[in-house]
Amino acid sequence: MLQLVDVYKIYHVGDEEVRALDGVSLAVGAGEFLGIVGPSGSGKSTLMHILGCLDTADFGTYYLDGRPVEFYSESQLATVRNEQIGFVFQSFNLIGHMTIAENVELPLLYRGTKASERRELVHEALSQVGLWERRSHRPNSVSGGQLQRAAIARAIVTRPSLLLGDEPTGNLDSRTGHEIMELFCELNARGRTIVLITHDQSIAKRTNRVVHIRDGKVVA
Repeated sequence: MLQLVDVYKIYHVGDEEVRALDGVSLAVGAGEFLGIVGPSGSGKSTLMHILGCLDTADFGTYYLDGRPVEFYSESQLATVRNEQIGFVFQSFNLIGHMTIAENVELPLLYRGTKASERRELVHEALSQVGLWERRSHRPNSVSGGQLQRAAIARAIVTRPSLLLGDEPTGNLDSRTGHEIMELFCELNARGRTIVLITHDQSIAKRTNRVVHIRDGKVVA
């Protein structure tokens, strides 16, 4: 489904060259649940940004569904991000004045989905994460675990083939974090490809395969 071949991402800080990614090669098959583990500053978030087409490699090639990403136009990349990839972040990124349902609906508005279909898809996504009964609540009136469930619903509402999680349990207590991991496991069991980035080994163990990254390199 996706493959990185000898990918580099390099930043220059003054006279110093910083290799956020240093020759990373990685393949993720359709339906896989991959955990990427590394300490702060290891390059794992840079890697997720490239996998999610939020950033581009300086050298090397990223193949998405067999096609090099460098051949996509900006509009094509925007479509990929909206329709093929769902993102779940540590900080939830929900809009406070909107209801849970309205937050989940946003990606569908961006793609111009008809109102009747939006209602169906929002109901489907919120039901999958167990939040349909909370659809009219605003973010400040639900728990942290429910906020992350809402963020996951927003990520899956377009029925993307790939789900990327960047420290999705980082702001949660351990019990709630493991409940969220149960949800990721359920989504994977339904056939969705998931790549999850974490620094927590106990969270990573819930995935099907773990890759370790350090100093911009895959080390195990």
